[in-house]
Amino acid sequence: IGTKAQFIKCKPVINYIVNNSDVEILLTNQHKDFLDKFIQELNPNVKIQDFLENNEVLDSIFKNIKWFVYSFIKIITNKTLKPEKNSLIINHGDTLSALLGAIFGLKHKVKKLHLEAGLRSGKFFKPFPEEIIRKLVSLSSDYLVADGPESYQNLNKYFRSKDLYTTTINTAYDNLKISSMNTLKSTNGIIILMHRSENIFSRKKLKKFVEYLIQLQEKHSNSKFIWIMHPSTESKLLQYNLIDKLKNKIEVCGLIEHDKFISMLKNSLLFITDSLSAEFESFVLRKKTVIWRNSFVNRYDLDSFLYITKSYSLDSSISATSSLINSDINEKLSVVNKPSIEFYEIIKKIGY
Repeated sequence: IGTKAQFIKCKPVINYIVNNSDVEILLTNQHKDFLDKFIQELNPNVKIQDFLENNEVLDSIFKNIKWFVYSFIKIITNKTLKPEKNSLIINHGDTLSALLGAIFGLKHKVKKLHLEAGLRSGKFFKPFPEEIIRKLVSLSSDYLVADGPESYQNLNKYFRSKDLYTTTINTAYDNLKISSMNTLKSTNGIIILMHRSENIFSRKKLKKFVEYLIQLQEKHSNSKFIWIMHPSTESKLLQYNLIDKLKNKIEVCGLIEHDKFISMLKNSLLFITDSLSAEFESFVLRKKTVIWRNSFVNRYDLDSFLYITKSYSLDSSISATSSLINSDINEKLSVVNKPSIEFYEIIKKIGY
């Protein structure tokens, strides 16, 4: 595990499995600042190995490449950490950390499982490098686990020769405690979360997004805009001289505890994001959401979801968002089986 999204989605699975099996986490520290703060949320019986070193914020493409190359070399040359032959390596998603986990499993010739394996954009290089990484991790794995019927169909299409399984819904669902919710109150808060490389590493795209927020805030000045900012996003806003434009209009804060974020999301008026993970959480909570992304468009067929792609002009983006804010949409919460329990049953079925 190395990233914020991996930790959030795997936490309920880890905390459930450790009650029945030995679980050891190899930290790649890709998002070290986040992991240092929140790793204690895991069950104390989980063994944690600080496997790969990283003492800086990976807020540029160059820093990510340098860290990945160093980590790759350490995995290949490491002679001290060896998993038992009957171990199962579980890698999650489409991050560089997932790819390093697959390499670690290949080196030691142990069985590998790819969790959240079925997500596909339909385009080889969009998003890059995530789409390629997910395919590589799936190719190198023995067992593939999707997070729902649509993702499972993708696995059936591309990986029929492998052992395929699925949970009812993404494992992040168990973090939301849906069964304990009754009604969600709405405030005037508009929450923003933006961090994907396709958006923040382009000066032109990030400038357009900042201008979109400023004009939207001017149009909805009674709402409180809060941008929960990843270090890499803040770094790019500083580099492009855009962060000062947000002053007195958009409140900026750093990454917060996931439970606090979910509480803010539950009670928000609108959520604006490019994150797949946060999009899923908003889908479950049925919040009005703007998805600012060119890949994985229209994943959820909800009236409360607006997908803004590069085909939208600035004016049409603001107009469509305002219409969503003012719309009278009241969709019911989604209540399903616990995917952590389903995932554990899959592990038992394959013999672990």
